[in-house]
Amino acid sequence: MKILGIDTTTKSASCSILNENVYYTNSITNDITHSEKLLPIIHETLEKASLTLNDIDILAAINGPGSFTGIRIGLATVKAFAQVKEMNVFSISSIDLISYVAFKKSNCQEKYVLSLIDANNSRVYYGINKLSFKEGKIVIQKVLDVGNDLIEDVIKDLSSKYNLNDFIIAGNCIEKFSNILSQYNCTDLYPTTEDLIDCYLNIYDTDAYLYNAYNLDALYARPSQAERVANNG
Repeated sequence: MKILGIDTTTKSASCSILNENVYYTNSITNDITHSEKLLPIIHETLEKASLTLNDIDILAAINGPGSFTGIRIGLATVKAFAQVKEMNVFSISSIDLISYVAFKKSNCQEKYVLSLIDANNSRVYYGINKLSFKEGKIVIQKVLDVGNDLIEDVIKDLSSKYNLNDFIIAGNCIEKFSNILSQYNCTDLYPTTEDLIDCYLNIYDTDAYLYNAYNLDALYARPSQAERVANNG
């Protein structure tokens, strides 16, 4: 199977292709130029893999949360490919993908994972999943939908409802908020597009994450800046 995966939810636009069990990956760090650089990155990665878009069996994309502009650019590109080539898209949130990677690294048979993504200004995107195995595949069971709040409020609220000492807490802001998270089992990570493809191959309920060009949607987890300004006005 030949899979093309992209992520434009952060400052790094990334593309990976799996071809005959070999990964080919390219990335660039500058979210201002995602609209200019994404297609060239995809083209370069296809060339490295000696493939064309016609050879790809399925597309994969992280659908958010993160940069509003980046998410829109990435999903618009994937939707265009999916429509023209009549391909399915495996789409998953970075919150769920973080939990998948953290769980896989833990070597546990069952675990709760609190995923955290830096949203700037001491805020985080967050969500909780319970992960386990079924028939050799990983099951991602949503416990708490994706939210957005101040990190101090998130930990204070969740620690009153759950025993976070039994959780894995993972994300790209663990070191940044180490003064708040130091007492917990934490893993600093952010998933790659290779992790995205690996997730497609190894989760149990793949069909729950499959979309087409018409029903694929973004996960923003908070209003856009324009909406926030309008509401405050």
